Amino acid sequence: MRLSNRILKELAASAGIYSIGVTSADPLYHLESRLKRRILENRITAFEESDPALRINPAHLLPGCKSIITIVIPYYSPLQTQVAFPGPRGSVAACARGLDYHRVVEGIAEKLTRLVEKESAGFGSFRILTDRSPLVERELARISGLGIIGENCTLINPCFGSYVVLGTILTDFEIEEDTPCDSNCLGCGGCRGVCPTGALIEPYILDPFRCLSYLTQASGIFPRQFRHLLGNRIYGCDSCQEVCPHNADSAYTTYPELLFHFFPKEPMLLSLLRITNSEFNQTIAMTSAGWRGKTTIQRNAVIAIGNSKDIDAVKPLTQILENDPRYLIRLHVAWSLGSIGGEKAKFALNKSLCNDPTPEVRVEARYALDHWNSSIK
Repeated sequence: MRLSNRILKELAASAGIYSIGVTSADPLYHLESRLKRRILENRITAFEESDPALRINPAHLLPGCKSIITIVIPYYSPLQTQVAFPGPRGSVAACARGLDYHRVVEGIAEKLTRLVEKESAGFGSFRILTDRSPLVERELARISGLGIIGENCTLINPCFGSYVVLGTILTDFEIEEDTPCDSNCLGCGGCRGVCPTGALIEPYILDPFRCLSYLTQASGIFPRQFRHLLGNRIYGCDSCQEVCPHNADSAYTTYPELLFHFFPKEPMLLSLLRITNSEFNQTIAMTSAGWRGKTTIQRNAVIAIGNSKDIDAVKPLTQILENDPRYLIRLHVAWSLGSIGGEKAKFALNKSLCNDPTPEVRVEARYALDHWNSSIK
């Protein structure tokens, strides 16, 4: 079955999609060596498919697949006015402020497939995928003419820069392919220079286990050597995108679901530590950060408070250290109190060292006290 590329794009425009491209479903054999290198260098995270064969061949996901449609959805929006309140604030990456982009992309892609089905009298098979897909979506977008790959490994769209998310639609329709962009990343090195942890180890090579965006999403204990470098980030990191010259004139999103911020750019950190499950479900859980759950977000907020050095935060942190049933939160509170310092923080840490039931928390309290003692010598 065939479908005109022109008709597809007319239908896409009526579905509210303004950046769409098509490539064939041929396996991406040219990526195989790069994917194997990532495995050898231990740069595969738990969030991605580890088998290169599944990452390069769409036939594993839709038998009979002939074409891949890729759509680009911009998410960057103007900052919203915030009421001034005292106390430290965090920082939330732009992709996690509006409604969960997975839901937005899937809804828009479903609308397009319904239009195509109507146009083709019900013929055709489709499978919609977002960034949970094993396929290398950024490369599919590149060869579909939707942008270039930057040295920071992001897709850079000509209109929206790198502030975009992707969706792919696998189909058994044969559709005329689009032409890849003929431009390249400027290669200025700004993204690598600004990366707080040096995660961009060379152009186009990212160590995800040093990337703050990954670390804010990974569960468990936040690596101690990166806590100070986290700054006030509580979900994601936009540093490499903020300095990218390709983003200087990026257009804002027009999707209303992404314009409203369920998770503000700079949330109040102490309030975030007191958020109830109901409040979380009505706000942060509505965004792409929500999947990670309240504990991980609060763990990051605790670290950010420590980095703020706000002495007024010692009292609420002490209360959490004494009363919170989650050892993971108490552990990071111990580090945070050590980072802030002061006699009241020291008293709370000594008390935790004697009374906390969890060995890992006591170890962190010991580390914080040793760090505090060495810092005043």
